[in-house]
Amino acid sequence: MNQNPPPGGTPPPIPRPPHHPSSTSIPPQFVPAHTGTAPRQSISLKILFIVLLSLLLLIPDMIIYSLNDERADRQKETTQEISKSWSGPQLLSGPIISIPYITKNNRNKDSIGGTIRLLPATLNACADIKSQTLSRSIYETTVYNADVTLNGEFDMHALKATGIPVDRMLFSKAYVTVGIGDLKGVETINPIKIGQTEYTLNGTSDEDVYVNVTFNNNTDYTKFSQTEHEVEVVDIDDYTSSTSGCMQASISIDSTASAAIPYSITMHIRGSQSLGVTPIGAESTISMAGICKSPSFSGMVIPTERNIEADSFSAKWIVNSINRDYPQSFIGDKPYKISRSAVVTNMLVPVDRYQKTSRAMKYAIIVVLLTFISVLFAEIIVKHPINMFQYLLIGLALILFYSLLLSLSEHMQFGLSYLIAAIMTIGLISIYMLGVVQSRRVSITIGIVLSIIYTFIYVLLCLETYALLTGSIGLFIALATIMYASLKINNKGYRLQ
Repeated sequence: MNQNPPPGGTPPPIPRPPHHPSSTSIPPQFVPAHTGTAPRQSISLKILFIVLLSLLLLIPDMIIYSLNDERADRQKETTQEISKSWSGPQLLSGPIISIPYITKNNRNKDSIGGTIRLLPATLNACADIKSQTLSRSIYETTVYNADVTLNGEFDMHALKATGIPVDRMLFSKAYVTVGIGDLKGVETINPIKIGQTEYTLNGTSDEDVYVNVTFNNNTDYTKFSQTEHEVEVVDIDDYTSSTSGCMQASISIDSTASAAIPYSITMHIRGSQSLGVTPIGAESTISMAGICKSPSFSGMVIPTERNIEADSFSAKWIVNSINRDYPQSFIGDKPYKISRSAVVTNMLVPVDRYQKTSRAMKYAIIVVLLTFISVLFAEIIVKHPINMFQYLLIGLALILFYSLLLSLSEHMQFGLSYLIAAIMTIGLISIYMLGVVQSRRVSITIGIVLSIIYTFIYVLLCLETYALLTGSIGLFIALATIMYASLKINNKGYRLQ
């Protein structure tokens, strides 16, 4: 019905549509929770997705882990190739006098019954070492030249311990041997002087009495750090046995000669990675000194005295016969593995990048989970949803960190490589978060969280003895922080649509 306003009067009010509570304006993404179950279900689904994605990201993590092992194996192979072309690890063992003896056979006739081995009563070994570094591509190994002197005395009275009568010993067929790790490393050697006579040594077939100590394929060369000069007592199980080189000379000994027979020998040798000497004397004094940036010591016993400076070192061992498990004279070869008593100076290039990268990758799942939880909290607080694909991209950036770390560490120091890789990863994720949530505060917060995480992981990599304790305390603090933050977020009463 059309109503006209009275002349000179006010117009009637315009009618308004009835008010409906259901039409209240609601934010499109976050809805106030009116029940106690809806928020928990929504966040629980998001957390389930984060866990599944974290486990999925372990696949590329394992691929990079296997690549790290492959590069480490390649480094070992290249090191061995360089060492083989120069000369392998050297192990000096000797001199040892070998005396055949006769016995009665079944026909009551004399025949060679075996060989008596006579070890020195005293051994003074001195090695002056000059090391240098050889490289091939990005890999390096340490080689050295050494001037070695061996001198001391033989005590003929020690032959009585074998139980063989002196008249059965063929002193005219005696010979002396000196074991060495790699014969091609002998550059010059003077005749060995026994008593007043000099004898020329020649390379010959291997003697079973010498069993060379060599690193096996499982030996971790990377454990020798540049800043820590380690002293290690290595169990024999860490080594494999292989026949070594041997130098031999026929000698003539008078059975009525003096009980003490002096000897001396000097040589110039070259080798790689390590130089060892067996303390075969009843009283052995072994001294090694020279130029080397990262020496370490292994073998049966640690040095009695040692001094390590920036580019040089000196070490001294004093070993008695009671410290080892073989006598000064014995019959045969195999019962006594003389090389097991060796004392060794290792001159390895300190390569710990592969070991530290491997350790860092073991913490990858922790880094991914902590980062995802931080992103989830940011998502809830700023009320801006982050989809699954964006979570995936963040996770891939975290995994790419380890590929950057591995590749950079092969060309520079590990610490610098870690810093560069961490800055690149933190910067990438922080800038991406700024673009996703459009919040500079959240972007900076995520960057700070990642900086704390990567700093904490690097501290764990530098620690050895207290790494487990520090890691456990750090994870406890992280978990407590997450639990506290989750209570704050739960009280907000928001759920994700």
